[in-house]
Amino acid sequence: MKKKSHIGPVQSLTDIATERLRTAIINGDFLLGEKIPEEVLSSKLGVSRTPIRDALARLQTIGLVTVRPKRGSFVFEPTSTDVVDICDFRFMVELQAAKRSFSNSPVRFIKSLQLIAQKMQVSVSRNNALEYSNLDSDYHQMFFEYCDNKYLLNAFNLISNRISALRASITSPQPALREISFEEHLAMIDHLKKSNIECFEKVLYTHIMRTQDIYLKALEERKANA
Repeated sequence: MKKKSHIGPVQSLTDIATERLRTAIINGDFLLGEKIPEEVLSSKLGVSRTPIRDALARLQTIGLVTVRPKRGSFVFEPTSTDVVDICDFRFMVELQAAKRSFSNSPVRFIKSLQLIAQKMQVSVSRNNALEYSNLDSDYHQMFFEYCDNKYLLNAFNLISNRISALRASITSPQPALREISFEEHLAMIDHLKKSNIECFEKVLYTHIMRTQDIYLKALEERKANA
């Protein structure tokens, strides 16, 4: 008797369009506030406009897209208040997740962060902004890997895509900022290795607040240029 092969779930056209659009936005292929051309995407992906519109509606629910009646769909463009709220919320959930992950599985948690940091170092040496941005996201996502609390992860997922898009569009393209960011990631690992949670918290706070200031400055410059 022949062994039955397992067929995984088949992605719909909307699923494919959603993932490609999400990746394009968080990789910075679309600028913040940029209009998303449905006709061009339909032609490029080889699908009708219906899956594109469904994908845009899905991305609106996770905060990456803003749909404006009779005007079209746009990449999200946060206000200064949005940025402050996102960074404040980010610090709270990341800190609690990291503390729980360290408490639950300190060795695996630290080793996982070290592996990502090694890859980050390579991307810094190559001056690869996109690769570094994706690894930066992986590093902070790892805080939730061993926290054993799905609600903390769900809370972070509310903002994680917007953080990735902000990072790719504003901070990662600047080599000097990548160097500072990388050193802060290494410092967090060093404090965890010494079980110094208080110092870890201080570096994480500095890291997030520094990016908040950079985002706010970039938004002001965009507003002035507009």
